[in-house]
Amino acid sequence: MRKRNRFMIWFMTAALAIGMCSGCGKKKDEETEPAGSETPVESTAEAPDTAAELVAQVRDALSEASSAKGALSMEMVMNYKAQGVEASLEYVMKQEMEMTREPEAVHMAGTIDINLMGETIDTETYTVKENNQYVTYMGSGGQWVKQTSEISDSQVDIVKTMDLLLNNQDSLKMTEIKAEGGNRLYQVTGEITGGNLSGLTSGLSSLLEENPDIYKELKANVTVSVDALTGLPTEISMDFTDSYNVVMQAGKEAQGFDEVEVVAFYVTMSGYEINGVEAITVPDEIKANAVDMDHMGTDPEEETAEETENPEEPETEDGEIHQNESGEYVLKTDGDGVTANIAEPEGFTYDTTSDQTWLGFHSRKNDSIHELSLVYNLYVADDNYGEEDLAQSQESSYAYMRTSGDYAEISFEPVQTVTAAGQTVSYTKLSYIYLGTIYCEEYNSWTTLSDGRMIQCTVKEESREEPCDRIDTGTIFDTAFEAFKE
Repeated sequence: MRKRNRFMIWFMTAALAIGMCSGCGKKKDEETEPAGSETPVESTAEAPDTAAELVAQVRDALSEASSAKGALSMEMVMNYKAQGVEASLEYVMKQEMEMTREPEAVHMAGTIDINLMGETIDTETYTVKENNQYVTYMGSGGQWVKQTSEISDSQVDIVKTMDLLLNNQDSLKMTEIKAEGGNRLYQVTGEITGGNLSGLTSGLSSLLEENPDIYKELKANVTVSVDALTGLPTEISMDFTDSYNVVMQAGKEAQGFDEVEVVAFYVTMSGYEINGVEAITVPDEIKANAVDMDHMGTDPEEETAEETENPEEPETEDGEIHQNESGEYVLKTDGDGVTANIAEPEGFTYDTTSDQTWLGFHSRKNDSIHELSLVYNLYVADDNYGEEDLAQSQESSYAYMRTSGDYAEISFEPVQTVTAAGQTVSYTKLSYIYLGTIYCEEYNSWTTLSDGRMIQCTVKEESREEPCDRIDTGTIFDTAFEAFKE
């Protein structure tokens, strides 16, 4: 996945990881009530003398919880400038959340509001542990995607969060307040700093891989409200604004921004209940229909074969450009040596970042305000990859876009068939606005030959600050597939 989208994708999964931190802790060796039992908890401990004592009490009380549930909210505001255009992204997520310790599982359902999209999205997420990895199923609008990640045990543990606060006891402050209804509450504020913070969320750790020197600048402000009667937290809030602003400033170029500033990043978990959650399982229907994002491109631009990862020089081992004696470009499958020849399509110029496993051609208009591109790939139809996979590739991108803050006005058209250049051509269409300023129309088209070869061509138009207007479906597929030579 492209680096410039990695941070935006993380906003969705960050709340999940943090929310898991705000759940139940590790069980102690002694037996505890099983998940699903309602166990009232009343603290017989004396009122704590210090903030550190209170934090330790919370840690100890939750260490025996087998499950927890509550409400999770997350708010992020980021101002940025990309390709000379300034914009602001506002992202608000509200979820009802439940989790169990054994087996480790989380289920969330709620809404996401993204200002660039101008709509409220209903979402649902399951995360379960399988083979020492965390498998997450994210759903929206009936579309489901699946992703795996590696998260250490400590990152699903409120006990770890309390321990990290205790590592910085000098920052802890405690006040006693009266809540609505006359209940007494203790409120503790503290800080988690430096490398300790990276142990709290996997998202931050992955972003710091490229900027390890900024650990010392990181800080999260944490507020824990505790019921004086039960000794359990009523709310935990975390302010990550400063830390994520530091991270984004350090990596803005890699993320694709000219300028960027995170002005708000808050996560709150409230309404705690423990030991009342039944076993969490992912429905079989979701497992069967989820698109596996670990094995398919999640960013529609990935179908152009990851331009930023390709070598700059389109040369073979003997130093020649990938052309045959007739001047046609040689297109190869990745690994099995099957080839096809592609002539330069009329009106298009060869993309010098191409290699033999993909060929790109571009046509520009109005000083690059509009850019039209054709990108070819070659496959061999078999049990491992066929037309169904090509038909689903844009659908998976569509499912991802609906959970990302990068995209607005997203639409997807399923498989249609036309005759072009003497071939039966199938295609799907995906339209969207990227980062509020880049209009895109993308056609994923392909034809299957009698010998099992599949010629796939991505037809894409990008337009800066105004709608696309160059793709004519009556001629573009003729142009694309006339370039193919047996």
